[in-house]
Amino acid sequence: MLEFYPIGVAEGLAARQRTHSPLDPQRLRRAWRQAAPMLADPSGLLAQMGQSLLDRLDDIRLTPTRILDLGDRTGLLAPQLQKRWPKATICSLTLVEPLARSPHHWTMPWRSRPRNVVGEATRLPFARGQFDLVLSSMALHWSGDLPAALREMRRVLAPDRLLLFTVAGSETLWELHECLARLDQERYGRLWIRRPVLPSLSELGDLLAASGLVLPVVDRERVALPVPDLLWLVRQLKAMGAGNAMRVRPEGLLGKGYLHDLDRLYTERFRQPDGTLPCTLEVLFGHAWKGADKREKTV
Repeated sequence: MLEFYPIGVAEGLAARQRTHSPLDPQRLRRAWRQAAPMLADPSGLLAQMGQSLLDRLDDIRLTPTRILDLGDRTGLLAPQLQKRWPKATICSLTLVEPLARSPHHWTMPWRSRPRNVVGEATRLPFARGQFDLVLSSMALHWSGDLPAALREMRRVLAPDRLLLFTVAGSETLWELHECLARLDQERYGRLWIRRPVLPSLSELGDLLAASGLVLPVVDRERVALPVPDLLWLVRQLKAMGAGNAMRVRPEGLLGKGYLHDLDRLYTERFRQPDGTLPCTLEVLFGHAWKGADKREKTV
């Protein structure tokens, strides 16, 4: 049986974390609920990233009995983990209640089904040392505090067990954010932060080491996808729930004029000879192990 924090303790810790987060959790939840139908598509971008993460388990010797699937928004990872390890207990933790219910049917009813929990990566509602594997696909950068999320994942891991995850890297959508920064300076005379802080490859390695995890390994995949125009890109980001969820943001609606000017800047700066616009995606892969727990050694 999994051991949870008392409900009042877990909710109190999460509330204190939300107070200091640069992200607006209500706005983030609303965006993810609206995006849920598209995210469940196995051919979607997030689903493909999740599969890339699962593929890395092929090279790791581990037979986990308790697995935490942290923050998956597609509902696709938990069934595949259960298929890989039929006897394992799997817990899926998501930020939004509707996303905690997998839309996919279980064709083999005698198999165990994942336990669905709503929570936050920076305040996991589990007791220490509960899991043999913590796996997270493209979710931790939405926590508002990546170092705290890494410490929490280390806490709930059992000694000598594995953390495997992906996050968006600092070069993700750099073309778009360069144009946003220039336009905001022209319109507002200031810069607006429109996305969570994304780590570089070296920064992620440093964060893993600082969290107390051992044998950290990080690498990346980087690709410049061609998109037809800016409005198409904006619609795709909205459909993925990847809009602006920051607490501090411009007041009022941006309007068509803002998007028109943004399209002009993006096109002037980055248009390719074939008429498409580049959109850089950088996915950082990380894995590390929890060493022997000194507290447990003294017990």
